[in-house]
Amino acid sequence: DVIAQMEAAGKGTPVAGFGPLVERIMLNHTNPDPALGPDERAVIRPHPYLQDPAVYKAMSLAIDRELLVEIGYGKAGKVTCNWVPAPAAVNSNTFDCSTQDIAGANAMLDAAGIVDTDGDGVREKDGVPLRMSYQTSTNAVRQDFQALIKQWWSEIGIDTELRNISASVFFGGDPGSPDTFQKFYADLEMYANTFNGTDPQSYLANLLCDKAPSPASQWQGENISRFCSAEYDALHAQLATTADASERASIARQLNDMAVSEGAMIPLVHRGRLSAHANNLGGVVLNVWDSELWNAADWHRLK
Repeated sequence: DVIAQMEAAGKGTPVAGFGPLVERIMLNHTNPDPALGPDERAVIRPHPYLQDPAVYKAMSLAIDRELLVEIGYGKAGKVTCNWVPAPAAVNSNTFDCSTQDIAGANAMLDAAGIVDTDGDGVREKDGVPLRMSYQTSTNAVRQDFQALIKQWWSEIGIDTELRNISASVFFGGDPGSPDTFQKFYADLEMYANTFNGTDPQSYLANLLCDKAPSPASQWQGENISRFCSAEYDALHAQLATTADASERASIARQLNDMAVSEGAMIPLVHRGRLSAHANNLGGVVLNVWDSELWNAADWHRLK
């Protein structure tokens, strides 16, 4: 709304550029049950139900990403199904998540035998209710997202407890705090991050098995989901020894697809950088990998 009001004033035009920044929901592959001791909570595997493809695929299917983009980012957001949506060469076209399908999500869970057996409105898997804790940093857009997603998931028999934590604590990395995103004392958590440059090799390494935070590492590490796949690790090792650009892009897309299809995360919004220029200025192209002035030599006045 703010962007639209500024544009309506008639003096400038908003422009957006898109790099690899993605707002996503991370799925915990370990058990965050508070009843577990400090050396086991969010360390031991598996999670009681979040590694079931029917669960995380139904959760993704129930989300209206187009609405999230509209209310959260406007021109500075796009629907994405991918962890790594840019550069274009590594943006996979395997998935289509642009259409919300509540009925389809319910049917998927029904077919998997994940049903509400006691009539309380919450489905169970192997006797464990799908009651999830969903945390993120304190941020108006993220709290809007949480509220909407909680409602959509309630329509497919999933109960969600929402929690927001001060960003300075959530992203602070204090190994003594129970509220950091690395410690992940929740079933789900939402945030965004990105990488420098245009080659995603080091970023894709974030899901290697040995990158999972744990007490032994003082809860440091980039594999926040605790995702672990020998196939993924081997494919990443292949990427690290491949020089051809097209082959590297192909491997990167395969790694992206594994991360999404095997439930490391649920991508939501491809977030861009927003800027603006005067209506009579031509040749402006926003480049998120460089300064806004990167092609100033091509700028020109329009008549």
